[in-house]
Amino acid sequence: MRTYDTLIKWFVLWIIFIVVCITVPQFFIPEIGRNQEFLVIILFLILIGICTLLLYLATLKRQRKQIHISLQTLQETGMQVFMKKYERLLYSRDIGDLPQILRLLFNFNCLAVLQPKTIEELQSIISLCEQYKIPLIARGSGTSGYGGLVPVKNGIIVNLQYFDSIINIDEESNTVEVECGVIWEHLRLSLESRNLTLLSYPSSAPSSSVGGWVAQGGYGVGSAKYGDVSKSVVSVTILGANGREFKFDNPTTFIGSCGSLGILWKVTLRVQKLLKLMHIAVSSTSQKNLLTAFSEYQDLGPFFLRYDDHQNLLWKNANQDESAWESQDYSGGIISMSFQEGDWEKPKIDEVTNRHSLTNLSKTNSEKFWNERFYTIKSKRLGPSLIIAEVLIPTNQLENFIEVLSNRYRSESFALELISTSDDMAIVFVWFPADLRQKSIPLIGSIPYAFHWLRFFDIIQIARNWKGSPYSSGLWLSPYSGIIYGKQLSLMKQLKKTIDPDGIFNPGKVWGTRVPRFFPYIPWSFLIRGGAPFVSILFRILPKKYR
Repeated sequence: MRTYDTLIKWFVLWIIFIVVCITVPQFFIPEIGRNQEFLVIILFLILIGICTLLLYLATLKRQRKQIHISLQTLQETGMQVFMKKYERLLYSRDIGDLPQILRLLFNFNCLAVLQPKTIEELQSIISLCEQYKIPLIARGSGTSGYGGLVPVKNGIIVNLQYFDSIINIDEESNTVEVECGVIWEHLRLSLESRNLTLLSYPSSAPSSSVGGWVAQGGYGVGSAKYGDVSKSVVSVTILGANGREFKFDNPTTFIGSCGSLGILWKVTLRVQKLLKLMHIAVSSTSQKNLLTAFSEYQDLGPFFLRYDDHQNLLWKNANQDESAWESQDYSGGIISMSFQEGDWEKPKIDEVTNRHSLTNLSKTNSEKFWNERFYTIKSKRLGPSLIIAEVLIPTNQLENFIEVLSNRYRSESFALELISTSDDMAIVFVWFPADLRQKSIPLIGSIPYAFHWLRFFDIIQIARNWKGSPYSSGLWLSPYSGIIYGKQLSLMKQLKKTIDPDGIFNPGKVWGTRVPRFFPYIPWSFLIRGGAPFVSILFRILPKKYR
C-alpha cells in the first residue's frame, strides 16, 4: 500500500540525488557550475522529481479513496467498521505508555478497525488487504506492552473479540479446542466446572485472550512446573494468504510470532485433571537468603513460585490497612509458592525454609499472595505511568544480576518481582515509576520519561551479560529477534514466504522495521542497539534536574 511515509522516503532520496548531481561534478570540474546547460539539466531533474512526487501523492489519495469505499461496502454488509479518529487512536496502542518522541519517528495510526463475527467476514478482510497490499494487524485484548500489535505502516486492525467460542472439551485426550478470542479466565472457570484445569495461563488471564498470549508467547501462572505457553499448545489453525487455512501440530514456530505469519483462528490446548493446590509464603530480612532459597524451592517442582522484593510489596499494598500484614519484618522480601496435590513435600519445603532462617507467613496471607497473582502491575496505582523491563535470567545468576541493577540505579526507586520457570530460569520484572507528564515540551513530550523508557534496553544488555535475554518479540524488541528465536528464525522466514507471500500480516514485529519518519533508511534495530547504550550513559551524566 502506498503511504505518506513512502513519500517521505522517496523525497529524502531525491534530495540526496540532486545534491550529489550538483556537488560531485563541481568537485571534478569546478567551472561546470557556470555552464548554463548544466544548470538547465539540474532544473530539469528537479522538475521531474517534483512532478513524480505530485503524481505519487495523487495516486496515494486515489488509492485511499478506493480503500475507504471498500471499507464502507464491508460496513453495509453488516460488519462493524470503525474509522473515526478517536476509535482508531484507541486501538492503535497497547498497555505500554510510549514517549511522545516516538510518535515523531513512527506513525501509529491505522486506517480502520474492523470487528468480524464470522470466518467469512475475516476472509473478506484478508482479501481486501491483499488487493491493496494493506498491512493487517490481528488484535486480541491488547494486554502486552512490547508493541506487538501497534501498527507502524498504517494498515487495518482486526479485532477478534467475537471469536470467543469453546469449540470442544475432550476429556479422554485431555485437550480443549477454542477460538482465538476466548478469555483465559473464562476458559479456566469453564474447565474447572468439569474438574479440569489449564497447565498454565498468563497473569493477565482475567482480560487477555488465548490467541493474544499464544501469538505473543511467554510465561505465566503454572510455568514453574509446565513451562511457557508453547508447552500447552497442541495445534493452531491460522488464516494466511487468500484466507486459506493452515493447521500446525506442535506449532513452536508460530508461537511468539506476534501474528506475523497469519491470523490465529483456533487453538488446541493440553489440559489436566483439577488438583488441589497448597499455598505457602515465607519472608526474611535478607534478600540474599531469599534468592538462594528461591532456587532451591524451584527444584521441588512448585506449580507457581514468585518473589517480591520489599519495595514491590510496599507499592502494591500502599493503600491497605497495615493490620492486613504479618508483624514480622519482611524487608528482604517475600517468596510465595503453590504446589499441586501430589507434589507437596512439606518436610523438604520446611528443610529449605529452616536452613535459610526464613519465617513462614500465616495460611491467610499465603492464600492472599496466591489470590493476587492476577495483579502484577498493581503498583501502577501510585502514579500515572509505570515502566516495566522484563527479562529471562538463569536462576543461578539472579544475585549477580540484581546486584548490578542495585548499583546501577542505587539513587532511584525501582521494584523487583521474580517468576519461576520450569527450566531453572526466572522471569525478572523491574518496575520504574514514572510520570509521562513531567517536564513535557511540545512535540517531544517528557524528556525524563523518554530516558526512563530506554532503560528497558539497558536492562536487556545487563541481562545478556549474565546469560539472560528477552524472551518475546514485538516492535520494540524486534532488534533482538535473533536472540529470542535462535535457529527457529530461519524456519519462520520460510513459512512466511509460503503463508504470507505479500507480507501483509503484522509487519515489523519479528524481522524489524525501518524508522519511517525523518530516518526512512535507518533500521530500528540500528537505533536501539547502537543508540540505547549511548543514551543510557548520557542519562547518568545529566544534571539531576533534567532527569
